[in-house]
Amino acid sequence: MKKITTILLLAVFGFNAQAQFDFKKNDGSLIQNGDIINFTPNANYLNFRLTNTSNQALDIKFKCTNLVNSPGTQLQLCYGGSCFENVIVNGVYPDYENLLAAGQSNPSQGEYLVNFYNPTNGQVVDLVFSVYALGFENNAINFTYRYDPNLSSNSFQMLENIGIDLKNTSIINNIDFNAISNGVLSIYNITGQLVATKNFNEGSNSLDLNHLNTSFYLARFTTLDGKSFTTKIYKN
Repeated sequence: MKKITTILLLAVFGFNAQAQFDFKKNDGSLIQNGDIINFTPNANYLNFRLTNTSNQALDIKFKCTNLVNSPGTQLQLCYGGSCFENVIVNGVYPDYENLLAAGQSNPSQGEYLVNFYNPTNGQVVDLVFSVYALGFENNAINFTYRYDPNLSSNSFQMLENIGIDLKNTSIINNIDFNAISNGVLSIYNITGQLVATKNFNEGSNSLDLNHLNTSFYLARFTTLDGKSFTTKIYKN
């Protein structure tokens, strides 16, 4: 009896472990649990592709888990044959059966998430979602669609061009970034006063901004070879 029970348990857990999917942008890059994906007014579409990599049909859902600086309107979540013009916290989309067969992908053309809501005070908008297969909620991929109305579409690209990978422009405590060379980060308030500075090194870096008030600031990155770029950040 023990052997039979063990075999049954292994069969059940083994079957569950195979219930999985890939969640990717249209360029093929994976969207992983905990990712924050930045968007600007000129580049605000997240086109995505879901692929069922398991050996069974899956009903994959989008659940809105949080809305920051957004009423949940003036957006579109187009998925599962429908376009939803607004979302609510704890809302699940679509609210009907939407099966992907084993090995099947959703049609990536026309499947997207986009925000059109633009706060008048320039605040950063976060739309937070959990993507999961129905019945396998513990294997969810949680991600944040972040819309920053203060950035031009090429700000992150310009930073990358000088060797800076800035994690976020909406700061709670620290501004975190990676650099491919040494340099200096200078933080200025909106009147042009220098309020923080850091000599950074190649690799992972962090600057504590907890002492600053909630406001917009300018972050100027300057590398030792003379390259520099300034971007706007928001300190929460």
